[in-house]
Amino acid sequence: MLAALILAAAVSAAPTPVRLQALLAPVGGVPVKVRSIQCKVLGDPTEHLCTWRQKRSGRGAWEPWSAILAQDGDTWILIDTPGRTSQP
Repeated sequence: MLAALILAAAVSAAPTPVRLQALLAPVGGVPVKVRSIQCKVLGDPTEHLCTWRQKRSGRGAWEPWSAILAQDGDTWILIDTPGRTSQP
């Protein structure tokens, strides 16, 4: 039971797909679509390792991506450069 509570505390809320898309737009300069966003709290409770599936608007396959984001209340901030991951 305790392990389940610890695991639940380690998995945090995630930004909405619309919010993450807005954060990513300035990085690549090309609009992207995102889905399946999951975030885990890192050592600092405001920092999260987030993973998601992403594709360029209208073309290509859904690819796994990740980045570290910070959460300040309802605001999410991208604090590193997103990159493709080797997740299936």
